[in-house]
Amino acid sequence: MGLLYVWRCCFCWPGKRRKIASSVNAGFKTYLKISAKGFLLSLIFPFVLYFFVEVKSFVYISIIFNILGFVPGYYRYQDQLLFQKKLKAKGLTPEDLNNIAFVKSWDEIRKRGIIKYSLIDGGIFCGFALCGLFSLAALLVIKNMFTYIAADLSNMFNFIGYTYLAGATTGIIIYRILWAHNEIKFIRLTDPLH
Repeated sequence: MGLLYVWRCCFCWPGKRRKIASSVNAGFKTYLKISAKGFLLSLIFPFVLYFFVEVKSFVYISIIFNILGFVPGYYRYQDQLLFQKKLKAKGLTPEDLNNIAFVKSWDEIRKRGIIKYSLIDGGIFCGFALCGLFSLAALLVIKNMFTYIAADLSNMFNFIGYTYLAGATTGIIIYRILWAHNEIKFIRLTDPLH
């Protein structure tokens, strides 16, 4: 009887209406609504892997990290809402800040010129990343490619050279197209008559 009395005194005193759903922060509810789809989509990859791998610990660890990543995401969401309130007080939007940052960075990139932008950023840096993607794609798509590469050292160097050449060429083309797109955006944002 004493334990029941203590429980009733602590949680159900007269005149207090307790609603568990209303005690949850409204910001947390909106965060759950916004991030629920992304959270569920991030669980698809571990779920699919569960059926293909023998060692299930990787799947469990990735699910735990997904759940743990959910908590800091809420605090980032709160910071983002606070930041948007401050911007609104100044009459700005996040898009305005993105446009200002774009104009500053593109003005610096523009000074280097289209050739350096396409060759260095597109050909070297993006080309290196695309080289890795093309290598993986070739190894997965072409049968016996790995045995061909492992058969002779010159085959390996040829493979690396061809994939880097394909990556660099693709990177140059992509960054040339990006240059035209970014120029149009820069002119639209800086020209008052546009």
